[in-house]
Parts: sequence; C-alpha cells; structure tokens
Amino acid sequence: MNVVKKQPAAVITQPDTPLAVVFNLLAKKFYGAITKQLNELEFDKYYFVLYQIVKHQQVTQQCLADSLQVDKATMVRIIDYLSENGLVKREQCANDRRSYYVVPTAKAAKVMPQIEQTYQHVNKAAFKGVSKAEQKLVMEVLQKMMSNLSELPAEKFELRYIKK
Repeated sequence: MNVVKKQPAAVITQPDTPLAVVFNLLAKKFYGAITKQLNELEFDKYYFVLYQIVKHQQVTQQCLADSLQVDKATMVRIIDYLSENGLVKREQCANDRRSYYVVPTAKAAKVMPQIEQTYQHVNKAAFKGVSKAEQKLVMEVLQKMMSNLSELPAEKFELRYIKK
C-alpha cells in the first residue's frame, strides 16, 4: 500500500504569517548561499561588515555599529574577528584618542572582488523572474516598512546565524 504524505503548505503563503518569519527564512536562504559560495575563504562570516569597511576605507567602529544597528560590544567582537583573520586593522583617530578607525588590509582588498561578485550573483538569483520595476518597488516597500517599524517602541534584538 502506498502512503501519500501530505506536504505542508509553505509558511510564506499563509496570510497570517508574521513578516519577521518570512524575512528570517529569506535571510537564512540568502546567507546560506553566500556562505556556500565563499567557503574557500579563510574566514566564514561578516562579509558585509568587511564590504562596508573596504567601501569606506576608513570608518570608525561606532559609525559601523550605528549603520548596521548593532551594539558597540558586538561591533568590537566583529572587528576583533576580522582583525584576527588579517582583514582589518585599527588605527587611533588623531582628533579623538578614544576612537579608532577600522581600515582594510591588503588581504581584504584581495578577497573583496569575490565577495562583491557573490553578493551580485545571489541578489540576481533572488530576483530571478522579477522585473527591474518590481525590484525597485520591493526595495521601496522594504524601506518604507523599515521606516514605519522604526517609529514603534522596540527592544533591541539581534539574530545570529550559525553555519551548520
């Protein structure tokens, strides 16, 4: 006798699914694909933080923390990790001895093209079959949603994805 297993409905097609669940599932897929494609690198996380550091060439830890909406202690741990892997170094700010610039190393510059290409590839895969106009609309709607949610009182919350 053949038993047919009923497949559960996709979570994201259920109308009452919280947006956070949908975004979390999307983020897991996205970061899983990024990590898989960059698995030959000598480090395995914080690609976007490194991207921001290389893009700006000289940025303070506090500026990074603020722009990525993470607390100062978390940013210190991220910078420590990138530094231990030879990707960034700290330089004391000339006008504020309590602040440090985070600057990319030659090693970071060397891996950045691969990271940028991987982000472009995964973004392109995610938007497969979605017109440029729809892509623009998605980004506009997401920005509006971010703005709307920023107006609500909220606890600080951090998601950590761990490669398994």
